[in-house]
Amino acid sequence: MSEKNIENKKNNKLKAIIIILLALIVVGGGAFGGYMLFSGKKPKTPANQMSPANTQQANNQQANNVSVNNGGNGNVSTYTYDMGEFLLNLSDENEKRFLKATISLGYENKKLTKELDSKKPAIKDTINSVIRSKKAKDFSTKGTEDIKAEILNKINPMFKNGRCDSIYFQEILVQ
Repeated sequence: MSEKNIENKKNNKLKAIIIILLALIVVGGGAFGGYMLFSGKKPKTPANQMSPANTQQANNQQANNVSVNNGGNGNVSTYTYDMGEFLLNLSDENEKRFLKATISLGYENKKLTKELDSKKPAIKDTINSVIRSKKAKDFSTKGTEDIKAEILNKINPMFKNGRCDSIYFQEILVQ
């Protein structure tokens, strides 16, 4: 009987050790999973990100900015065409970033208005494609001018009755 008693004690100790190890594995796995789930990288606020409080100030500054092709001499396009608001994901790899912008096109030939009306979906799609290919860091002051030039280069071949010479961002917010 004493052999059975010793064997039972060994089995009980072995069972207790196995249960404790399993409990530690479950708790450790849960802690690791929680850490991975809740410690996702928080996007740092880039220098070019605008808070809603600064949006009005930025809009005033944007109104003073002129088109890509005018060399900063203060010329503003005679006509503008509102393309509306764009809310797009950016191509940042490690963070989920998006851009909210209100965009207008500037042009000189009044005949272009009808063509802009009829081609608005294609123009919006082109603008979407250009912006979605960018990262948040591309929206610096110089980067924004480069993006405007890229948009103009892609949409102007669509037109027969003139060309757009300016892109205006009335509102731009990168988060």
